[in-house]
Order: sequence, then C-alpha cells, then structure tokens
Amino acid sequence: MSKLAASKVSTNARIVVIVSAMKKKILVMDDDPSICKICTLLLNRIGYDVDTAPSGEEAVSLFSKSLKSKTPYLAVILDLTVQTGMGGLETVKKLRALDPSVYAIMASGSSVDTMIASYQAHGFKAVLPKPFRLQDITECMQNIPSSPE
Repeated sequence: MSKLAASKVSTNARIVVIVSAMKKKILVMDDDPSICKICTLLLNRIGYDVDTAPSGEEAVSLFSKSLKSKTPYLAVILDLTVQTGMGGLETVKKLRALDPSVYAIMASGSSVDTMIASYQAHGFKAVLPKPFRLQDITECMQNIPSSPE
C-alpha cells in the first residue's frame, strides 16, 4: 500500500470514529414500556441513541441533566397522555422553560385529538402518530435541525 493510500485509510478511520462519537440523542416519554421499546428500536435502526422516561417528571429530569452535561437531546418525543404524572402538554412547557429551542414532537394515538390540529400553539414542532412506523419516524427525524438550535 502506498503512503498516500495508507494516509487516506487512516483519515477515513478517524472520520468514522468522529461521526460515531457525535451520534444524536432522542428522549422518548411514554408510560407504556412496549411503546418505548418499539420507538427505541426504530430510532436505533436509523442511527439515534435513545433515552426513555415513563413520565413527564422523569423526562424533565433527564432533559435538565443533558443540558448540564453539555450533551443535549436533539429532540424529545412526548406522549400526550400518561396514566400517572405529567403528560406531554405540561412536560413541553417545563422543557421550554429550560430550553426555549427544544425540538418537541407530539406523539398521539388519537387521530381526532384536537391538540394535534394545533400542536404548534402548544409548543410542539411536529406530530408523530401512533402506532409508530419506521417511515413516519424517519420522515419526522429528517425535519429536525442537525444540531440543537
């Protein structure tokens, strides 16, 4: 192998390591463990790391810690309704208080929910319908700015 070819291989290897180290993080808040697992698998498949929270309170805690550690989430996916604790509407307000530029995605299994029609008025940037499908998640993720605003 020539010196130039060896140099290119070395440079390419470093680029791969850097890109791997910059993997994007998504926070998913849903009280249904099976929904969290499915969403995590789908997001992992398209290259995202995922943290999950069963309630708004835990989501706010994880979000706050990520800001303090300088490793913010690229986006958060919030279920509108949870059995116990804060749902998506209250959670997005608290997240916006911590970071007004948070890219919050509303997740809802109800196609007739009036909140879906006015998601932006409630502080969300996008809507992701349940059940989650790879195509829907991929399209939604493609609209997220490449780095936190």
